[in-house]
Amino acid sequence: MNRQRLFSILKVTITFLIVAFSIYFSVWKVDFSELGRSFQTANYWYAVLIIIPIILSHYARAVRWKVILARIHPGVRMNNLFGGVMIGYFMNNLIPRSGELIRPWFTAQAEEKTSYSSLLGSIIVERFIDTVALLLIIAAIMVVDEHLFDGFEEIGVQADVVRPILYMAIFLGIVFIVIAPSKLGMWLAQTMTAPLQWIARKTGVEKLASLRTSVLDMFSKLQLGFGAIRSVKQVVLVIIYTLVIYVLYLLPLYIMFFAFESGRTAEATMFAALEIWAVTALGYAIAPTPGAFGVFHVTARIALMKFVDFTEADAVAYATLTHFVNYLIPIALGIYYLVTRGLSFSSLVKARSAT
Repeated sequence: MNRQRLFSILKVTITFLIVAFSIYFSVWKVDFSELGRSFQTANYWYAVLIIIPIILSHYARAVRWKVILARIHPGVRMNNLFGGVMIGYFMNNLIPRSGELIRPWFTAQAEEKTSYSSLLGSIIVERFIDTVALLLIIAAIMVVDEHLFDGFEEIGVQADVVRPILYMAIFLGIVFIVIAPSKLGMWLAQTMTAPLQWIARKTGVEKLASLRTSVLDMFSKLQLGFGAIRSVKQVVLVIIYTLVIYVLYLLPLYIMFFAFESGRTAEATMFAALEIWAVTALGYAIAPTPGAFGVFHVTARIALMKFVDFTEADAVAYATLTHFVNYLIPIALGIYYLVTRGLSFSSLVKARSAT
């Protein structure tokens, strides 16, 4: 068995274990008769209602993508950008982190005047913007509620350990965003990875040389992506649409409070929804699983009991129902775009392997 196949098996095994343990902890100590009652008494019209902001959030992401591409690919069509976003989420729901590679491939197939490299560069920029935005939001929440991560000890999260790590990550993230697109960023990348090339020559471990090439390629694409954002108008629009995306992320979490008796209290606020989103988003960023399976459920359950005073049963039912709707929409729209574009799931898998 070659190393690549062994690594793939190990990766799948770790992902499976994360999902299994997360689901186990999400229902740990839950009375299943109470859980059944929570599902029976839930108001499912709220689950239907959140379909609107969920789809709008994906559309807003496609609009922001168009703004980022405005200089280098001004003629790219919204339908293809939205299709790319949905295909990306479709793949992420099945294979974690694969959507970032499939989205530019899908869009490049539909838009002949674009290039995979430039589209991928813009998505790398997107990911850095979203990462910094997440860290800044968490930092802002922690200013208001310094006990944000208290109560998560049962899943191994120690608040006193998490806080300094997050503050350091926020600082480094902002510094990286400022430096990475510049010539200084590329020079630092070349200088700091140069020892890998030297070690590869001395030891014959070609993987180290490949790692350096990958890092430099990422910086090259990152600079290409950031280089597309030149005007003040673009910067302002990217910020506005980023805010719109996150507001639309919060609305389904807030609306779903009222589907359950536990959520019809004074604690059910938009700020509570923001705290729940921050905790679940950070959990997925640290331990990505297909469609956030398990990770969302366990982090949402603890957060709901902590911030909105949900019962255990209502918290699990809320997490299950909210995740189901969020998971189903990209699957349904992803299948739609596959069928209408004459593609198959196997073609996406092959494209992922080739890119």
